[in-house]
Amino acid sequence: MKRWLAGLACLTLLGSSAAQAAELTAFLAVAKPDERWAGGAGGAFGLTFFKLVHFEAEVAHLPGEILDQGQWSAVGSAFVAPPFGRLVPYAGLGVGGYRQTDRGLSDDGVIRNFVLGVKLNLGLVLVKGEYRKITLPEEALLPMTDRFSVGAGISF
Repeated sequence: MKRWLAGLACLTLLGSSAAQAAELTAFLAVAKPDERWAGGAGGAFGLTFFKLVHFEAEVAHLPGEILDQGQWSAVGSAFVAPPFGRLVPYAGLGVGGYRQTDRGLSDDGVIRNFVLGVKLNLGLVLVKGEYRKITLPEEALLPMTDRFSVGAGISF
């Protein structure tokens, strides 16, 4: 039991010392098919480990083009994000949950994302652009295939 606790303590210390940066960002987004979706917004919190692996949790809201339509989503993602100076391209996968509403009907389910993006670190401030290939269940109320976003935030 003592060895197990000592190993857990070492992993905890290793994880806390390996964190390179934390990020808090806000973004504006548009989704496809664009005849269904109005522009939306969201926010994300991320942590980078070993200057290569980035984990992120985001919440986004995309209203529909018609009043009383829209989607809320919460997605956790893991990225490979090698820095090249101030520029950090990244790619990875995300999975989470969504809730769609369409004129009195609602639907909950699993959302999956393939993500490509790039960040520009300017010290405390960062700017990023991102593309997400969205996979929703066939029975989702509102189809969504892609999402593009631009955002800004702080790195600490």
